Amino acid sequence: MRVLFIAPSYYPHIGGVEYVVKSVAERLARAGYEVVVAAGEPSADKPREDIVEGVRVVRWPVWSPENAYHIPRRRRELEKLLKELAREVNVVHVHSVHSVLSMYSLRVVKQMGVRVVVTPYYHGTGHTVFRRLLWVFWRRYIKSLLKGCIVHTVSKLEVRLVKKDFDVNAISIENDVEKWVRELR
Repeated sequence: MRVLFIAPSYYPHIGGVEYVVKSVAERLARAGYEVVVAAGEPSADKPREDIVEGVRVVRWPVWSPENAYHIPRRRRELEKLLKELAREVNVVHVHSVHSVLSMYSLRVVKQMGVRVVVTPYYHGTGHTVFRRLLWVFWRRYIKSLLKGCIVHTVSKLEVRLVKKDFDVNAISIENDVEKWVRELR
């Protein structure tokens, strides 16, 4: 089986989404799956590839002011690459509706008719007044993109937010830290 992950950024960048994508991608690679990660790379002028723990990583140039948005550069080239990759995989797993790179990529791969899973990591708003205002428009775009996708959330709260804002019935596989702490006691 071949899997394509799309993420705002990837290791060695540090963050929750980066950690989850790296962890799942490496476990699948160790289990014998062919895994490709397409991720944004703010320091890149042109695309580059490397292998990290058995995972093929395509690092795409993005503009990420204040480590946000992850707006892809060289979009025509990116669209061509995404179409090539989507033809070679069984499933695409897109991470973070907060990333322009991720949502642009989702729009492209959906045209290819491939199965798509989206993990939104959606918390309902932006962190500044400007970002909250942007979400008024961005929500409509996301709602149209999520139609026909399997939406996977990481909490019951996120299930409710996704239903309310995007009218999507999501599945939830929780990152239940409180449960883990209770079990460790």
